[in-house]
Amino acid sequence: MEPNRKIAAPASTPHKPAEGNLVVPQVIGAELSRHVADMDAILEDFDGARYISRQELAALRKAVAGARRIAKQSQQLSRLAGGRLRQSHERLSLQELVAQVLKESAKRLRREGVDVEPHLRMVEVIVDPGLLVSLLETAVDWAAARGQRIQVWLDMKNWPEHAVLLFKVRPAVTGGVTPEKLEAPVADNLDWYLLLQLAQAMGVLVEREVLGDQTMLSIEFPRTVRQLEGLTAVEVDGGEMGHSETRPLAGHRLLLVCNDDFLKHELQEVCDGMGVVLDSTPTTRQAVRFCELDPPHIIVIDEKLHDAQFDELRADLLDHNVNFPFVEIAQGTNVVEVASWMGDRMSRISRDAIKSQLPSILAMELAKVA
Repeated sequence: MEPNRKIAAPASTPHKPAEGNLVVPQVIGAELSRHVADMDAILEDFDGARYISRQELAALRKAVAGARRIAKQSQQLSRLAGGRLRQSHERLSLQELVAQVLKESAKRLRREGVDVEPHLRMVEVIVDPGLLVSLLETAVDWAAARGQRIQVWLDMKNWPEHAVLLFKVRPAVTGGVTPEKLEAPVADNLDWYLLLQLAQAMGVLVEREVLGDQTMLSIEFPRTVRQLEGLTAVEVDGGEMGHSETRPLAGHRLLLVCNDDFLKHELQEVCDGMGVVLDSTPTTRQAVRFCELDPPHIIVIDEKLHDAQFDELRADLLDHNVNFPFVEIAQGTNVVEVASWMGDRMSRISRDAIKSQLPSILAMELAKVA
């Protein structure tokens, strides 16, 4: 095993087609085949002896549980690969959820001889609750497969001020076995690929590193809540479109109201760079219908289509959520107006500033309702 090996896996970097289309099915097949082989061996013994011991019954149950878990993970991967998950972004205590997942896994981990030592700082993040729990459970399972001594650290980076969840994993070295004699880590398993897909959907950054006999997994949360002079702020990446490796707004849904194909193309490029899902309607009437069926997280409208019906839609959405964000694409030039957190004005931006300024405006607007 290489003494110092670092593997960065930014969630914003998609796998190559060959990797996504071939490697994951191969991993599923390899892991499933082990459980099937165990089942076949136990059934063959039963056919010969017409008897099954307690140990064999336990092994059979373990194999069935493993196969069932692979089926569940495969379904999760399939849904995540679709890329159109409806996420509910909520302010959550990351420390409490990590502690909860570790507590729920404690009995199983002890049974497998895994010892966990948590060091958790109080931190809050803005993410989807269901995806966060799945991410934490998968990270714990991935770490447990690589060693019997796990330290879990939750802290804040100095800059940018993002929450970082760190798993430090070591094997249980006994009987005079030195790190140099330990086997190299097994190949990437299904937990790893599921972890990457969950991270990509959530807009978090995943990185792993091998240092001697220690494996480290870090998960960085760009949308971290900070306490700043008694006020709450959300740490978001303000990088230029397409240059943010963490894509903190990934999973949000934007509704564009316009009938201009070129403007729609410009917004699509911005959304692709931020990991935001874009839907569009050519009229305000269709926008009203769209919001009745499935409200988006933010609405952007071409000033040319801003009419009384849109004002009614805006008033209705603001009645349900006083901070619901809207952005208007102005017809003039050199227009960049950012609405205050308390007020009835909309943020406005001209078309010539879309690529340079719209990503930052979207980040600020969505932070109001995070």
